[in-house]
Amino acid sequence: MYRSKCALANFLDHFGDKWSLVIIRDMFLEKKTFNDFLTSPEGIASNILTNRLKSLVNHKIINFKLNPLNKKVKWYYLTDIGAESFPVVIEMIKWSIRNLNNDFGPHSIKWFEQNTKESNKITSDKAISDYKIFRKKLLNDSKNQS
Repeated sequence: MYRSKCALANFLDHFGDKWSLVIIRDMFLEKKTFNDFLTSPEGIASNILTNRLKSLVNHKIINFKLNPLNKKVKWYYLTDIGAESFPVVIEMIKWSIRNLNNDFGPHSIKWFEQNTKESNKITSDKAISDYKIFRKKLLNDSKNQS
């Protein structure tokens, strides 16, 4: 049940905290396991990570498959609706770099320089397409190893 009929408020009910967006960013960087997310430089606590992963699964933004070689390890991946969040993530990154007077890391600066040469639609479409190729390989690897 949503608290509001506002589209933005509903979006924020799904994506409204920084950790969910960092997890989604990491998935676009082809991270897939709990430990991959846990070792991101932002330093998410394991209990918060567990909570956010469950929430993202419940909202059908991400899903998971069990690693066929180790059933204790889940491979998380973005669903199609999760992958469609990339244009929003791009805009947040671009806004931050343009408007915040922070010392961003070299990865952020390099990404910004590479992804501001083309339109947002071209950048988003390419990132989503690349991610879907990664996801297909991940899911096929899961089937081939079981």
